[in-house]
Amino acid sequence: MSIRGDKHFPVVINGLDYLHSSVSSLAGEPEGRALKYAVLHLQFAAETLFKARLELHDPAQVWLNPAKYDERLHHLGEFKSVGTPAALERLRDEVKIANPIDPKDAALDALVKLRNRLTHFGATDTAVAVEARAIPVLDLLLQFIDEELLPHAEDGAAADAWELMESIRPLVGQIRGLVDHRLGPLGERLGPASGHTLPCLSCGHFAALVTPGNGGVRPVGCLLCGKAYGDIAEVVDAYGVGSFYEAIREGGEPPAYECAECSSGQACVVPAQTADEPDGQVLLCLLGAHPLGGICDSCQRAADLDMADMCSDCLDIRYAKF
Repeated sequence: MSIRGDKHFPVVINGLDYLHSSVSSLAGEPEGRALKYAVLHLQFAAETLFKARLELHDPAQVWLNPAKYDERLHHLGEFKSVGTPAALERLRDEVKIANPIDPKDAALDALVKLRNRLTHFGATDTAVAVEARAIPVLDLLLQFIDEELLPHAEDGAAADAWELMESIRPLVGQIRGLVDHRLGPLGERLGPASGHTLPCLSCGHFAALVTPGNGGVRPVGCLLCGKAYGDIAEVVDAYGVGSFYEAIREGGEPPAYECAECSSGQACVVPAQTADEPDGQVLLCLLGAHPLGGICDSCQRAADLDMADMCSDCLDIRYAKF
């Protein structure tokens, strides 16, 4: 006889599971049953994830009456928990999150009312109407997860939480209503940056913005789905093709180059598609967020080449000999 081991489902993972289910239902051409569960699970996700952040700060804050908190009863789930509006008030006043959510947020309130109609009255609605209610909440939750939840996830659940979000991000790009909702207001940021905006490797849209300078911020982050990279090496690994070792061994071109213009001493230039060149490739410096003309024949760095396919540094060295 086999004995099953105990299963532990951290509240963060529960919330992200609900979110994954909702996003999966909304992706593509949802209708009927899929739309109903998209709404139900999105509302469950919001309530669970807000409480998850409260619990990370102080488990007692999840209780309707924090003064009555009892650790044993908490782990047994035998207590009355705080509602969503009060949870948002405590996130604002007790946790002091950076971007507090209005406890009377109209989009959250509308979603709850739609959930109640679907649950208790078997209401029917059009796909467009359901998406119109769900999309603003999904947008709000994605920002909350990236800014407030993932950075604070406990070690035991952090890896699973990041993995779950990586499975959710590609689905985000398939939700047409969310894409329109997010990309529309982002036009003012993405338009002038089209020369250094990459296709996101998670959601597939040209919304992965290269941030010049990288002064303590992530060098590339998708404004649509939230996928971000921790440093230049991680971006190079993602957008490059193989390793330097493999490229040299197989006789191919290396996947990334040093930049003669920024002289960072690290590989920071990749051949990439950009919003300006969606069907071609440009050499883009990830540190300076600018294109480069080619590869210097002498030093093999990317540069705005002068005559003889050489960078200005190598030309200066050559002329110095005469």
